[in-house]
Amino acid sequence: MRIMLTVWPQTCHLYPAVPYAQALQLAGHEVVVACPPGAADDIVAAGLTAVTCGEPDTGGWVRDDLPPDPEEMERLATALQVTQDERDTWDVFFQYYLMGVRFQLPPVPSAQNKALVEFARTWRPDLVLWDPWFPAGAVAARVAGAAHGRVLMAPDYSGWAVELYARQATPPVDPLARAVRPLAEHYGVEVDSELLVGQFTIDPLPREMRLSRDLTAVPVRWSPYNGGGVKPSWLYDKPRRPRLALSVGLSTRSYHKGEWRTPKVFEAVADLDVELVATLNADQLEGISSIPSNVRTVDYIPLLQLLPTCSASINHGSSGTFWASVAAGVPQLVGDTDEPQRVIVVDGENSRMAERNILSKLALAYLEARNAGLRLDHQKQSVEEIRAAIVAALEDPRYRDGAAAVHQEWLDRPGPAEIVPALEKLTAMHR
Repeated sequence: MRIMLTVWPQTCHLYPAVPYAQALQLAGHEVVVACPPGAADDIVAAGLTAVTCGEPDTGGWVRDDLPPDPEEMERLATALQVTQDERDTWDVFFQYYLMGVRFQLPPVPSAQNKALVEFARTWRPDLVLWDPWFPAGAVAARVAGAAHGRVLMAPDYSGWAVELYARQATPPVDPLARAVRPLAEHYGVEVDSELLVGQFTIDPLPREMRLSRDLTAVPVRWSPYNGGGVKPSWLYDKPRRPRLALSVGLSTRSYHKGEWRTPKVFEAVADLDVELVATLNADQLEGISSIPSNVRTVDYIPLLQLLPTCSASINHGSSGTFWASVAAGVPQLVGDTDEPQRVIVVDGENSRMAERNILSKLALAYLEARNAGLRLDHQKQSVEEIRAAIVAALEDPRYRDGAAAVHQEWLDRPGPAEIVPALEKLTAMHR
């Protein structure tokens, strides 16, 4: 088969999809990864074929249509009868997911998206696998006459929203459909639920972390991929004392200076007989005047190298770091707060976001239910409370056993190579 995979061109979206592309390629299929400029080097480094669509966009995030409208968010939440339990999911969908979709799907179809569709029309893939945050892939599949499915890189916000709208007898205007429509109509493609959620979904999330319920899912194991790297000599031997990893992901480096959890974590470990490896760059360390002697800061190291040497993981709960920690079988301390997941506009231009990741609550709930993790709330917990949580994660056998059980659940799911036959059957069914 010819298979086209297309993603938002950033590492946090590309890396989760790489193992599926590699598995399909190793199974003998012809695979390309096509997307706007920004990811070609990482695609090629993974041993895959890159197709860069269009020229780099120099406009960035300065566009009038991008900021979420808080009044529309509240009006739609009321019209859709969003419950209190669903409110966090709705806020993430409306403010973060939709803004990401709109960024890659401007009101006037972009040259990049047209190039993507034209490539698909020329190359004629049998199957298109697309990032839910980049639904231009679904339009390209329809135009090319290909089967198509989504590859989840995070909880299924779009699937959840499509099901939410389907519950309404007279639903209000769907902002996701509105965002996809200009590109779809340019090519005469109908915007229906299948275009928005695919014919099936490759889903690496356990049942408790799923948001959508009724969509055709292909269960799979999340296979962590961090790219390659030269192993530093200090990782050759086992650590002489318990080692912890502190990682808050790569994507936030582009938007923030300073790191709100770090000061208390550094102070909490300063008097412990442990080693903390903090994967933070200079911007994230801004404002920290003193680094304890038992803390090693490194700008970047692949978690697949670091975590197997660690006894626990301190992280922000986002997908890549969360699943890499699960794969390493270590207890996790996940940063989380009680804030609503709202973007607060400060002065009409700048905004302030919640000091927690959009995925932290789901990740933490999954771990806590299995005694595999603890909550780290830098806003409400004292340094002493954070220190006690770190000690518990390292020394209490309940958390080691819980992490081992979560690791086994992860192993029990089929790997990317094992779902290739299912993807072949689904392609044949929908072609």
